[in-house]
Amino acid sequence: GTKIALVAHAGTNSVTIGHMLGLAPTPWEWDRFGLAHTSVSRLEAMELSDGFTFNLTKLSDVEHLEAADRTR
Repeated sequence: GTKIALVAHAGTNSVTIGHMLGLAPTPWEWDRFGLAHTSVSRLEAMELSDGFTFNLTKLSDVEHLEAADRTR
C-alpha cells in the first residue's frame, strides 16, 4: 500500500494523529499525546466500505535512539 511519512514537531504530529483517529479537537490539542523528541509514531489505514479508518500501532517510540540521546 501507499505510505506517507509526516516529519514534524510534536504538536503538529499530535494534531494529525488525533484527527486521523477521529478524536474531538481540544484547546490543548498540540499536547494531547506526550511525544518524545525524534520519536516515531505509526498509524495504519484500513479500508472500510467507502473510506478509511486508522489504527495507532506505535506512539512515541524511541528505541532507535541510544538511552543517553532520549529526551522528554
